[in-house]
Amino acid sequence: MSRDIIKDRPLEEREASILQAIVHDYITTGKPVGSRSFVQKYSLAVSPATMRNIMFDLESLEYLKQPHTSAGRIPTDKGYRFYVNSLLDTYDYSLKEKEISVKEEAIKREVHLDKIFSIISKMLSSESRYAAVMLTPRFDFTVVKRVVLVPMDIDEILFILVTRTGVVLTKKVTVSSNLTQDDLYCFSNYLTGELCGYAIYEIKDSIFERLRNEKAAINNKEMALDIAQLAISESEDPNLHLEGIENLLKIPEMVENDRLQSLLRIIEERNIIRRILEKTLEKEGIQTLIGEEIDEEQVKGCSMVSTTYKIGNKLVGSVGVIGPTRMDYEKVVPLVDYTGRIVTELLTKMSK
Repeated sequence: MSRDIIKDRPLEEREASILQAIVHDYITTGKPVGSRSFVQKYSLAVSPATMRNIMFDLESLEYLKQPHTSAGRIPTDKGYRFYVNSLLDTYDYSLKEKEISVKEEAIKREVHLDKIFSIISKMLSSESRYAAVMLTPRFDFTVVKRVVLVPMDIDEILFILVTRTGVVLTKKVTVSSNLTQDDLYCFSNYLTGELCGYAIYEIKDSIFERLRNEKAAINNKEMALDIAQLAISESEDPNLHLEGIENLLKIPEMVENDRLQSLLRIIEERNIIRRILEKTLEKEGIQTLIGEEIDEEQVKGCSMVSTTYKIGNKLVGSVGVIGPTRMDYEKVVPLVDYTGRIVTELLTKMSK
């Protein structure tokens, strides 16, 4: 006699707890879960026959599937999503640093920002045992510390902008009139005095306009502003750090056909990961993308856990972990969350 299943109905409490246990078991072992062995392993107060019926219902509701007719069940993307949502519902966002072994001292000793991002990505990959991804802040979010203009040729100067986070922008700018060393020294002091302490995006949005509307503070003030505006008019693309692909190659299911092709594409076409991370900047906090939720046709059978990070109150970048759908979410979610908070704290301090 067939069992009538209402699609998309809420799970009963027992079904929910069993589904969570099945997903956890599969994440831990990587083996399909059978009803008899599952009941014995967890000493559940249900018979194998009852468990088979519950598993059948969960399969009909598309939380589980059978990879082969005679095999046990494994979670679907929908099953993983239920499991992860349950984790996030009870996740303690007040997690303390001592609860995760992220080594901060190596980060705090480093002063070069790009090196810091590389260290963070490598640590996150090592701790998670998956691949770590990090989208650095756009240059527009960095705060100006100093501006220096250096003569290059008769009609060309080098614009050097140093930020508080250690990022240095250098741009050659062509000028229409001859400028003396004294002119450039005066321009450098003027621009440093007026732009220091502002983020690049603030300077573009309003500071240039305000300075142009003010009475002349120095001779040729307009030319100094023209040079600066030309130099920073083009936005610098964020860098993408990707570490630990070799970790994924050690996971059996990640070297199967579709997933192996996904890994090769991720390595060869880094803009795929860049696009995924840029979408996460639309919302603050921890985000999980499971399987087909990664809206990239070229990425199959993978999951990503990511979080945004800030400079002050401004969302500027994203950091995360990419791995199989059978990812250890219970470990990875707090690890990624904590890493994001460490980056926020560090960048905010560096920008002051």
